[in-house]
Amino acid sequence: MNLEEKCLYELIPRVLLPDGYRGKFLLVSIVWHTQTMVALRSGDLWHREILLNTRAELKHMGISDARVDELGGAHVSFEAEGLIRIYGRSDEFGACDLEFAANLIRIAKPAFKVVVDS
Repeated sequence: MNLEEKCLYELIPRVLLPDGYRGKFLLVSIVWHTQTMVALRSGDLWHREILLNTRAELKHMGISDARVDELGGAHVSFEAEGLIRIYGRSDEFGACDLEFAANLIRIAKPAFKVVVDS
């Protein structure tokens, strides 16, 4: 099976959020051929850098023809006693759907309790 025959969900993790992370995250739409997925990415001081890093991540995987668009951002904080708090918005890209983001994190991190502060 070549790369184009694989499903995005098999190739790309839906959530990249290291345990203990405190900072910004971005929801992104990834469109590749006829496939679309929404993913959560983190790991930089700026939402724009998270977007650029996501594009670079895909190119590094050999998926150079994917379109990656921002769907808004927010902040995340791992706190005591297994709690993950998400809140706020991106100054540059606006707010993401915090409940959608929380559900992605809940699936990826089932050992944690995820709460949304509006």
